[in-house]
Amino acid sequence: MTAPITLPPIHRETLPNGLRVIVAERKGVPLVAARLVIRGGASFDPAGRCGLAHLVALAARRGTRRRTGPEIDLAVESLGADLAAGVDEDATYVGLTAPVEALPRCLDILSDVTAGPTFPAREVERIRRREVASLAHDLDEPGVVADRAMLAAAFGDHPYGHAPEGSVKDLGAARRADVLAFHRRHYRPADAFVVVVGAVRAEEVLAQVRRRLGGWRGPAAPAPVIAPPAPPRAAVVVVDKPDVTQTQVRIVSEGFARSSRDYFPGLVASAILGGGFTSRLMEAIRVERGLSYGVRSRFATSGAGGLFFVSTFTKVETTAEIVQVALDETARFCGDGPTAEELERTQSYLSGLYPLSLETHDQLAEKLSDLALFGLSEDEVTGFRERIRAVTTEACRVVARRYLPRERSAIVAVGPAKAIARSLEKFGPVKVVPARKMV
Repeated sequence: MTAPITLPPIHRETLPNGLRVIVAERKGVPLVAARLVIRGGASFDPAGRCGLAHLVALAARRGTRRRTGPEIDLAVESLGADLAAGVDEDATYVGLTAPVEALPRCLDILSDVTAGPTFPAREVERIRRREVASLAHDLDEPGVVADRAMLAAAFGDHPYGHAPEGSVKDLGAARRADVLAFHRRHYRPADAFVVVVGAVRAEEVLAQVRRRLGGWRGPAAPAPVIAPPAPPRAAVVVVDKPDVTQTQVRIVSEGFARSSRDYFPGLVASAILGGGFTSRLMEAIRVERGLSYGVRSRFATSGAGGLFFVSTFTKVETTAEIVQVALDETARFCGDGPTAEELERTQSYLSGLYPLSLETHDQLAEKLSDLALFGLSEDEVTGFRERIRAVTTEACRVVARRYLPRERSAIVAVGPAKAIARSLEKFGPVKVVPARKMV
């Protein structure tokens, strides 16, 4: 009998300006993790400005009404902390982990860089140039190119159809005026929440948050609502990269939102199919045929939708073969579902691994942030193992048939088009795209 997963006492409050505050009083390690999360990430990037949310998050710490960028760096360093800032498709995150006595200063810094950045022109330009150069370097990483091509194939023009880092073209065209406009439009307390985890007292944290962020004001207009994406269209996309000797392969199909009831069956089914060294895909592709050293599959979930994908790589000469094996194995799983032994093994693995994701204050802060962002209950955490154990072989079969690659999958292959395009024609009409288009 495994010990139940429990959460520390959690207090929630909403300030008059709409800012939500979540405090977990967790005793033990004398550290505190503080995160400020703003609803709205890369999916809010305007047309022609992919990567803008990412640029805003990075530039916000380079100067505020009270501090210069170097002064912010010095303040963070004096806490013995790191100031992390970034975006994904659904949100912007700014966080600090520091000794518990430094919490007031942590909240002061978080308030400064979210509610009061001035975006000095020189700093915005420096960061923009640096990020454009980094994106150009991604062209040398076939796996990164494949992941970007997969998003485009899965989501098309939907707001989820680009990487949060943006593209060379769009980020190259971004200017300080774009940064200022994005911040004014989307950084608003009614779409934000603060999460604090540590050896703290909730009433003291709430008083400090009120003092530093209670006066934060933003536009009245609510955040845009991201519509669910349409299912991917059947397609075969070859991203031409003549200088490689291996092909990166992605097979992608429809998925679901993080709040979907299919989440736990999907988690178990995808783990059985391609979640580790004992998975179906690993057995068929690596052990039996030696086509690749690695293969994985999983559901990627977001606020409005998601996708299922298989990711692997192989020699150029065996590109079509590995795609066929992956599709055949997936079809077999859809037909038969998992065996009782596979189900039990995977449930034990997932159940045993999960508590490790809650060990640190920062990990718990991330979990609580996700609950708030996606409107989930605490039972998603405390009842995780029970929900995993409740998944049946039939539930795995149902979720597999509903989502896994079959008629409407998109196949993406990054490699030399002259060598691989013709062999992939048996899966459908092939579209060839230069690799530079993906960055």
